[in-house]
Amino acid sequence: MRKILLLAVIFLSTALAEPELKVVNQGGAEFKQRNLMCGLDELFEGLKKTLMQSNMNIVTVTKENGVLTAKGDQYNDETITEITVSMSFKALDENTSNVVMIASYNVMEKKLNTGQLGFAGVSLPIPVPLTGKYAMIGSGHIDDSTWYQGFYSSLDKVLFEEKMKAL
Repeated sequence: MRKILLLAVIFLSTALAEPELKVVNQGGAEFKQRNLMCGLDELFEGLKKTLMQSNMNIVTVTKENGVLTAKGDQYNDETITEITVSMSFKALDENTSNVVMIASYNVMEKKLNTGQLGFAGVSLPIPVPLTGKYAMIGSGHIDDSTWYQGFYSSLDKVLFEEKMKAL
């Protein structure tokens, strides 16, 4: 009886344990590119629309060379994260196109300036809130596959909506 009770406890604790989270495709470059079932013009318009919906400002567009660059900022109370996206796209055939994306980030933290308030030979530093400066605290390439998957999911949705409008 004890063995059955012990096995039941082990089985239940295993079944109720939280699943281990795993990052998909971390480190490889295969999640940064996609082949899409659409023409080059459709892809180009879809990329622009997806970037604009993501609050990204398009910086460079050379459709002939297949290059598109965009920047966007994400704000919170203490930091600004600037994201830069560079894309290369080309037609593989009449109905299939390829897009490759590389994204990087810069994180800047707000630093308050201080002023001096003095009187009678005593000087005290005081924060000056409206003149804050930002200092770079981190930067690098985005290698999170879920970030890229989110972008490509948005792109797929935009391309699908455009095809439905054309019908």
